[in-house]
Amino acid sequence: MKKTFTLLIFLLLVCSASLAQDRVDRFLTTSTGVVMADRSVTLSAKIVGRVSTVNVEEGDTVNGGDILVDIEDAELRANLAAALARRRMEELNWAHQEKLAERIRNLREQGTVSAENLDDANFKVDAAEQSVASAKAEVARARAMLAESKIRAPFDGVVTRKDVEPGDVTAPGGPLLVLEDHGDLKFRTSVKEQDIARIETGQTVTVTIDALDGLALLATVTKTIPSGDLSTHEFVVEATLPRHDKVYPGMFGKAAFAR
Repeated sequence: MKKTFTLLIFLLLVCSASLAQDRVDRFLTTSTGVVMADRSVTLSAKIVGRVSTVNVEEGDTVNGGDILVDIEDAELRANLAAALARRRMEELNWAHQEKLAERIRNLREQGTVSAENLDDANFKVDAAEQSVASAKAEVARARAMLAESKIRAPFDGVVTRKDVEPGDVTAPGGPLLVLEDHGDLKFRTSVKEQDIARIETGQTVTVTIDALDGLALLATVTKTIPSGDLSTHEFVVEATLPRHDKVYPGMFGKAAFAR
């Protein structure tokens, strides 16, 4: 009887150790992190100008291509008109020089003008052609500058920050709006150096969102940054989250990496 009891105790210990080892095998490590938008961009102006209209507020949903901010463009339109007029003048001059050169060629064939006269005529044609090319480039530049007077959404998203009001004067590179793509979210966390080697792209990770009563989401590792923090010796890992209408960027969560 005593031997049987001892054997039962031994079997229980073995099973407990096996279950504990299985749990270690299934869950490699846990870490805390935050939900982030997969794409986020700070929109800024490339030109100096006075803001005439701001078409969005924080929290607004926009479509790619929507005009979010208008900058006064009267001067830019005038510049474009001037560039178009110069291009037309240069095209007329080119055509005129070509006609003159054709006459000189005919006279040269008759022997009534010198070769020097013909060379001079051909040079003027080439110079006029180059002037047309320069004028066309000016028109393209003026059009590009005019297009910059409208700040457009580069993709579908949500305006999460607004730093501009009508009447403000823009500066090249100055932030106006922050746009985030909430269609695809990711979870960003950091893991210890002893664990990073065992985390691979495509691996499943369970992300628990504390603010949503412990909502558990199965995410997929999409990126590991192969450079650790020099002070903490931790490595950044990102995982794509499944879509959920209550999960937003900035939410705190915990990640459990499975083997």
